[in-house]
Amino acid sequence: MELIEYVKLATAFIVSIGGTSVVVIGLAKWFGDFLSKRLLDSYNNKHEQELEKIKNKYAKELEETRNAMEKAKMQFARYSEKQFESYNSLWKILLYTKHQADMLWEKSEPSQIPAFSEQIRLTKDAINDSLLLIEEEHYAKLILLIEQFEQFQFGKVKLIDIRGHSSENEEISLEETHATINQNKDTKENYDKLILDIGKSFRTQLKG
Repeated sequence: MELIEYVKLATAFIVSIGGTSVVVIGLAKWFGDFLSKRLLDSYNNKHEQELEKIKNKYAKELEETRNAMEKAKMQFARYSEKQFESYNSLWKILLYTKHQADMLWEKSEPSQIPAFSEQIRLTKDAINDSLLLIEEEHYAKLILLIEQFEQFQFGKVKLIDIRGHSSENEEISLEETHATINQNKDTKENYDKLILDIGKSFRTQLKG
């Protein structure tokens, strides 16, 4: 029954019994309580519906946030795993390249140069292949290390060449030989120090 119909019914009832003041007051109180209850129920229902909408909205947003966080966590875990593999592989290659350079330092043989040159190329490729997974500062140090290896290779080639022509001018050749050996020694010390620095940086990165 609609509210207007209640009003009509109450009015008709009052008129039918003569409209005495006691009845009017009683009916007014009853009608006031009834109307208040109806309004309160209507407000509560509306309020509960709005609260339910808000609750559903935030529950949905919370679920979406939780899913996004789980996805980000999984992606980070995969990235960390790939980064660890990349750093580990690079370190092995660097150690092998250093080993090749050390062998060349111990004994300069023309036959060793092509193998060392190829190893430098492979190291370059490995660094560039891992470019997206290694930190920028590490990449800069690795490029510097490659330059040191290339400089060392050049010094060894020069030393071999000087020794090959030593009979032409023994005094000049001896002086150049000592100068080149000292230069190669400095280069070796540079790449030894640099590769230790890189190793420490790698360990720090992998420990997080």
